Amino acid sequence: MKVRKVVEVKTNYIFEAPLISAKISGKDSKLQSVSHSFDLNEYLLPDPKNIFLVRVSGESMIDEQIFEGDILVVDKSVQPSDGKIVIAALNGDMAVKVFRKIEDKIYLFSANKKFLPIEIEGFMEFQIQGVVKHVIHTY
Repeated sequence: MKVRKVVEVKTNYIFEAPLISAKISGKDSKLQSVSHSFDLNEYLLPDPKNIFLVRVSGESMIDEQIFEGDILVVDKSVQPSDGKIVIAALNGDMAVKVFRKIEDKIYLFSANKKFLPIEIEGFMEFQIQGVVKHVIHTY
């Protein structure tokens, strides 16, 4: 899966909306009353200076429920750890992959069996740009 577009987050506005509980249990599915308001900026952007957004293309992350056109909220201050989804710069391309460290070697895995893992070799230009914190699906 490739990065189609990277944008900075503008935080000069507030997006706050009522938070409503939804009870889902067969015939009695209904929305409950407003419990409190919810600030999406506070939830998605706890430290805005370290957050950027990525629109993705491709199908290499479909088993992680990341699809063509989705927007990823990425934190560039978080160090990658094994199993985390990352944005990686690899030989001039930006990619969305699962970071894995196996026996002191770094690999980038797709979440689609059609794609082989990439072992990071010393001659490659490689840098982690950030760790994915949230996925915003487009429907």
